[in-house]
Amino acid sequence: MQFERMFVMDFLKRVLPFVLTLLLGVAVGSGFKRAGRGGAKGEATQQSCTMRLQRQMPPLTPSSESEAFTLKDVTRKAAISHKPEPLYTLDARRNSVTGTVRLRMVLAADGTVQNVSPLTTLPDGLTEQAVEAARGIEFTPALKDGRAVSQYVTVEYNFNIY
Repeated sequence: MQFERMFVMDFLKRVLPFVLTLLLGVAVGSGFKRAGRGGAKGEATQQSCTMRLQRQMPPLTPSSESEAFTLKDVTRKAAISHKPEPLYTLDARRNSVTGTVRLRMVLAADGTVQNVSPLTTLPDGLTEQAVEAARGIEFTPALKDGRAVSQYVTVEYNFNIY
């Protein structure tokens, strides 16, 4: 009787974590699918937003003269001459939010920043502050075969409380 009890306890100790991990993975995976397919507002998590953004990205190889190029497709990459710092919101400071916001954008041939999309986000308005700062980036456009072209870039903004 005691042997059976020990066997059952040992079995549960070994199998229960595996089963719980499996169930959690299934629950989280289905949540990402639901959020990625237009789930309820506020349902999407940071990771599912990133997954959805990557699916919506335009192809990385240009098919017309007006599209942006990747780094490997340009002769000279775009050179950022001024990258404004984002403001730290009061809510984020109160809640001690720290981390990094990664943004994907197009540095256009005409000198403007276009199509700013967050790849990773932070709460309390920090993502919005990073997007606003990114719109103020000054740069020299990329060159391909001697003419200015648009280029995809990824920019990071770090938020730390000192």
